[in-house]
Amino acid sequence: MTKTYQKNQPETIQQMFGSIAKQYDRTNAILSFNLHRYWNKKLVQSVINKNRSIQQYLDLCCGTGEIAYTFLKHTKHQTEAFLLDFCEEMLDCARSKADSVSASPHQLQYIQGDAQQIPLPSSSVDAVTVAYGIRNVKSPKACVEDVYRVLRPGGVFAILELTQPRSTIMQFGHRLYLRTVLPVVGKMTAANKEAYEYLSTSIQAFIPPETLENYLIEAGFEQTHRHPMTGGIATIVSGSKPL
Repeated sequence: MTKTYQKNQPETIQQMFGSIAKQYDRTNAILSFNLHRYWNKKLVQSVINKNRSIQQYLDLCCGTGEIAYTFLKHTKHQTEAFLLDFCEEMLDCARSKADSVSASPHQLQYIQGDAQQIPLPSSSVDAVTVAYGIRNVKSPKACVEDVYRVLRPGGVFAILELTQPRSTIMQFGHRLYLRTVLPVVGKMTAANKEAYEYLSTSIQAFIPPETLENYLIEAGFEQTHRHPMTGGIATIVSGSKPL
């Protein structure tokens, strides 16, 4: 029976990520030709460059912890890091990697929760990231608004998302890759073709970076910025909460 994954039915997305959690890192590396490591570092650098005294840090839709652990590796401050995901299997993978990535001396907290209703107090963190996850949130706008709530004045929010390139030639190649290569490789490496068919569709259907940046502006963020990478197949959108 063919599985159907829809982000307006969050429980189906939760099940989907649970089914691919253990193969997620390996599959991402294959599908992105390891470009995701470059994008991840750029995301982390964009946050650290905007705020060099981060003590409390939140990574939403943290998955297996790749972004959070990259951040902790590069920060020079002892940090309390909150890793939030709504999929327990993903959090289990993140926990299992903590020792191998030398997360010490940082404090880590793993939270199973909703990125639209973050279970943290208002004005409690200095920086928030979300990578490859906001397009799977039922209401990205609600997520942005709640991030604004939990950030302290001067705090930084940075989003890394897979996006559609602007070049006509790249658009053609990108669509071909998403519709043919991605589902097949996903089936071979993660044994769940339907999951990667959903991920392919979600990239093509997601709002453009300009709209995402407008959500930040409407929520109250200042100094917003869009940074397309690799011809626009990935984009960082960032902003700061006013002092």
